[in-house]
Amino acid sequence: MSLKVAIFEDDKDVADLLKEMMETKDFQVTSYYNLKDHGWHSCDIILGDYRNKIVSFKSLQMECDKKGIPLIAISGAETEYSPQLIKPFAIEDLQAIILDTLMKSKKGFGKKSEAPTNSGFFSSLFKKSS
Repeated sequence: MSLKVAIFEDDKDVADLLKEMMETKDFQVTSYYNLKDHGWHSCDIILGDYRNKIVSFKSLQMECDKKGIPLIAISGAETEYSPQLIKPFAIEDLQAIILDTLMKSKKGFGKKSEAPTNSGFFSSLFKKSS
């Protein structure tokens, strides 16, 4: 089972790099450039550029809250939003914050009966880079 991730990033090069990095760890990643494309509604988690000039982070945050989809801010500087990742970051940092966010979310990945193990879904989040 692959984790479905939506990226809202106004810099296509950054979005492509993020997608490429995450796909090496078996994430299913799609970039979106507007909220009207409803494909992102079926994602497990969203990465949103905090200073996105195309889709405002505040609008993205409100929509994610409505849909119950966990959101992680990515930015080049500290923000008041949590959880967040500050660019540049390592794939291991991204994996860790995704896991932590899912464990805390309403999506249910954090239920005791679904605790991370050394095999299966959660182990794929932590495959060593080659």
